Amino acid sequence: MSDQKIEKFGCEFLEYPCKGNTDCDLFTPEVAEKVIRYSKTLKEYSKTPLVSLDSLANEMGVKNVYVKDESFRMGLNAFKSIGVIYGVSKVICKILGVSIDDIDFEYFLKPEINEKIRDIVLIAATDGNHGKGLAYAASILGCQCHIYMPSQTVPSRVKAIEDLGASVIVTEHNYDGTLKMVIAKAAEMGWCHVQDQAWEGYTETTNFISQGYTAIADEIRLQLEGVQPTHIVLQAGAGSFAVGIMAYFSKLMGENKPHMTIVEPDNAGCFMKSAMNGKYSQVGGDLATIMAGLSVGEPNIVAYDILKDIVDYYITCPNEFSANGMRILANPLEGDDKVVSGESGAVGLGVTHAICTNEALVNIREQMKIDERSVLLFISTEGDTDPEIYNKIVRDGAYPLQISQGGS
Repeated sequence: MSDQKIEKFGCEFLEYPCKGNTDCDLFTPEVAEKVIRYSKTLKEYSKTPLVSLDSLANEMGVKNVYVKDESFRMGLNAFKSIGVIYGVSKVICKILGVSIDDIDFEYFLKPEINEKIRDIVLIAATDGNHGKGLAYAASILGCQCHIYMPSQTVPSRVKAIEDLGASVIVTEHNYDGTLKMVIAKAAEMGWCHVQDQAWEGYTETTNFISQGYTAIADEIRLQLEGVQPTHIVLQAGAGSFAVGIMAYFSKLMGENKPHMTIVEPDNAGCFMKSAMNGKYSQVGGDLATIMAGLSVGEPNIVAYDILKDIVDYYITCPNEFSANGMRILANPLEGDDKVVSGESGAVGLGVTHAICTNEALVNIREQMKIDERSVLLFISTEGDTDPEIYNKIVRDGAYPLQISQGGS
């Protein structure tokens, strides 16, 4: 295990001796086929773009850079809807005693069926995108929905959820404290708790949601048209998204599994801390970061258990790397397409670009085995979900990144 604190830049890098594969059958290409079949029965479903940034790849000294742009997902400007709708649908199927493999979405809209589900109340904690996805699912299914959000929530994210018909309560706590409130409220009221986080005694619903994310991985497989990624760099909060994507590709590619990297905010690195401790670990504090969707102090226990066997590298970094990734995607090099990516969506590319283009970080590039043959895959999980901070960063240059070309 190799651990490097890049104190000069506020980053930390960890090379981890993973087993290299997973025996988990929850998030496989076969599961993804079922998710895609069901998702296609929603009129809002369509593939999101996979953008090839060839000029950026040349600048980074690699063969290819691919970015999956989830800002186009079901009109919600973020990836969560594909997982949440599938997860909610499976939960309701369980209540009704039917299999999701035997129905399509129209089944829920039949008057006799909708009569049974309209009184179901969904509840969750969120930093923004999960709550928006759940509110959207409730709106098209005809359920009620209550969303609790942490204290650092910005008004634009509250409004986006309220506009979908859900009620929103902003708490005085961070994300993890807010989640504890929701757990208690769901138990008190008998409401249906649909959370993209897992803990002892609560894993099934979260696994349903993560299974929904395998659809994103399957879309990427088809869009790559036979090209195999050598490196997958994904951001993680609780890890429910990352596990769906990484476990899928681990199963798909077997012994040729890509090098996999988890990126987290510097003050919310629960996967980094767990890897360093060699056991499930939590991060405390207010978890303040512009990367609101990654402001999580406790890993999803299922995601942790699977990812520890397939993730090769862990990186934590401050806000500046995310901001630089946003600017890179918003201001493409000649011939490349523009990608509107938010604070949580751009951090993987932002930190990898720094590793590839700055001599001060060349040792990290070498440890990650990135070279001119590398095919890098990123997923921009959100667009400009907070337009104010997006403009401050992209237009006004907030959170400038400064790395000198010297030793680390």
